[in-house]
Amino acid sequence: MVAGYNESMQKRKIIIIAGFIILLVAIVFAWVIFFPKKSINITNNKQETINNEQQIADNTQNTEEIDNKQSGLDNNPSPADGDQSPTVNAQENKKSATDPSVTDNETKSSAGKIVDKFISWGFQKSDGRKIDTIIIHSSYDALGDDPYSISGIIAEYKQYGVSAHYLIARDGTIYHLVADKNIAYHAGVSETPDGRTNVNNFSIGVEMVYTLDGKFTSDQYAALNRLIASLKKQYSIKYILGHDDIAPGRKTDPWNIEWNKVDK
Repeated sequence: MVAGYNESMQKRKIIIIAGFIILLVAIVFAWVIFFPKKSINITNNKQETINNEQQIADNTQNTEEIDNKQSGLDNNPSPADGDQSPTVNAQENKKSATDPSVTDNETKSSAGKIVDKFISWGFQKSDGRKIDTIIIHSSYDALGDDPYSISGIIAEYKQYGVSAHYLIARDGTIYHLVADKNIAYHAGVSETPDGRTNVNNFSIGVEMVYTLDGKFTSDQYAALNRLIASLKKQYSIKYILGHDDIAPGRKTDPWNIEWNKVDK
């Protein structure tokens, strides 16, 4: 009886050990088959998340760079004719649909037609200023191949942080660069005949496109006179002067102007 009991107990132990071994093998098999895949999936998900976050960061940076390029803000004071440090508000000076510093392929208008080509530098925001003076200047593109290039001239304005309110091309097209109500940096250190300084504060600046040894075209004279007539209807104009009139010895423009052709 004891021998039979011992034999029965021996069989049970073998069965238990065999069952334990089978269970252990099953666990190891499941671990090898299931958990590495899960670990790989978790790693892949983490990597995908990192990639997505990096892509978002890259897109954000690219957007900021594009905005910065499009906005074209230049808060540096002019080294030449800026009397004040620019406090530029891009929204204050409504922008045109195209960047004035990169395109010069517009359909040319008849002499005297005003084309909005607002810029975002070279002026100071202002409201309610009294305008009683018009200052006439000369401009040409000194850096490019075409001295009469509107885009080249405006690019130079941007480089120096200056601008006038209006720019009159050779065919008489008038480009409106800065809203009349804002203070454009065009006159620099200057003084009117009545002794007032800081001429930018109360004047409208008009740039005429031609070179040092050139002259106004007939279309430019016609456009200038139309602009003057329009400004006189809006403001009580006291003076119509050249840049050299308010900054003698420092400025010589407008070069070769025939004042008898200007409706003062």
